[in-house]
Amino acid sequence: MSIDQLSAQASNQTLPSMVYQKVRDAILNGVFRPGQMLRQDEVANRLGVSRSPLREALPRLEADGIVVLHPRRGYAVATLDPQQINEVFDLRRLLETELARRAIVKRTEADIAAVYAIASEMGGLAEHTDDESWAQWFDLNTRFHKAMLSPADSPHHLRALEHSRTLIESYIRTETRLTGDLREAQQEHIQLAQAFVLGDADRFVQLTRDHSEHTRARLLAGLPQAEIDSTDEKQEQP
Repeated sequence: MSIDQLSAQASNQTLPSMVYQKVRDAILNGVFRPGQMLRQDEVANRLGVSRSPLREALPRLEADGIVVLHPRRGYAVATLDPQQINEVFDLRRLLETELARRAIVKRTEADIAAVYAIASEMGGLAEHTDDESWAQWFDLNTRFHKAMLSPADSPHHLRALEHSRTLIESYIRTETRLTGDLREAQQEHIQLAQAFVLGDADRFVQLTRDHSEHTRARLLAGLPQAEIDSTDEKQEQP
């Protein structure tokens, strides 16, 4: 997508904000891998953006924790080791279960309809294995969890959760591409949606906790292979 197309996409959004979103999506979807240096000319050319808004977008990405600035070298995609991933998941589990406990008793018919609609759309995409379908599934995945937990009306908790999810999102998407299988995660989403619709508070909270733990286990199991593939890819580059 060119800068002109980006500009036409949302007239009320600043160009650096649109470039920020484009680079963020590229990182989360594995276009740029953990540890990879983000050379501004290469990033700009690859994504069809200009360097000026890119320079403004990178500090925002650093504040999100998904890129880091190395003195005299520039920005690189952030990396997490297994211990750090475990720590992030510990925080995520605490936040999600507390939000689930609050959300289930405050949900409205509109909330139920939104969760049901998103889960249905995700079900169709889960059967596909192309990159575009997976990217759409993961975007819907973010919306799905937000739709279930937003009724808690706890904005500080939600902001902390969004930050923790962003830190590990690229790892989760990379692991899923390696296994090529969304069925287990999708089945868990169906169970979550059913408990949310029925208002089964105890089951909803337990499923939320279990889903976080299962996601952690899938990610850590696939992490060694992701690191091998990343190393092979770097060695093949001229």
